[in-house]
Amino acid sequence: MDTRKTANAGAAPGGTETHYSRAAALMLRRAKLVCETGEYLCLIRDVSELGVGLGFMHDVPPEPRTLLQLANDLTYPVERIWTGKRQAGYRFGGEITVDAFLREQSPHQVRPLRLSIPGTVRIDEGRKRTDVRLLDISCEGAKIASQADYGPSRLLGFNLEGLPPQLAQVRWSEGGRHGLRFQHPLSTEELALCALHLQPYGRGRSNGFARLLAKARAA
Repeated sequence: MDTRKTANAGAAPGGTETHYSRAAALMLRRAKLVCETGEYLCLIRDVSELGVGLGFMHDVPPEPRTLLQLANDLTYPVERIWTGKRQAGYRFGGEITVDAFLREQSPHQVRPLRLSIPGTVRIDEGRKRTDVRLLDISCEGAKIASQADYGPSRLLGFNLEGLPPQLAQVRWSEGGRHGLRFQHPLSTEELALCALHLQPYGRGRSNGFARLLAKARAA
């Protein structure tokens, strides 16, 4: 890891310094960029009051202005100021508190970072195969929409384009929605590449981006 870049999110690849201050080194923490084309997994490399350095498992999303969302659902408008190979630096659209950003507090129990990605999942239950709607996915599991009666703790085959077949256990079911936990969690790279496969750059979709942006700016 390049410790110089990790120590300063504003250091462009050519070594030019920006006005970032109090850069705080982080362990690589999962977050997501919410763009007009979809949601993409990233890793937080460093952060300061004005900007954040992100790493990716694929090419940097091309949209210069987007939203950074943490696992606790806190959302920050950001603007890209430099880009390198699978990494980029972003300037925050408003003031932040580094301590609060690092604590990543939430009124809810700790939960894995989820990507809201539209897709069709084929569920294998014995010899029965059913296509259901994907609602969101994380490295640890997924949420699907189906009127099927999946009993608690039932083990299902989970097949989503862009991923190898998975086995998933039903953790809960409510109102036609079901929470699944993968028997073997996905790697960060597997989830990131799956997200890009299902949401290729240049293909826009309606994902509530404008609504989320307005909410973030009003916060």
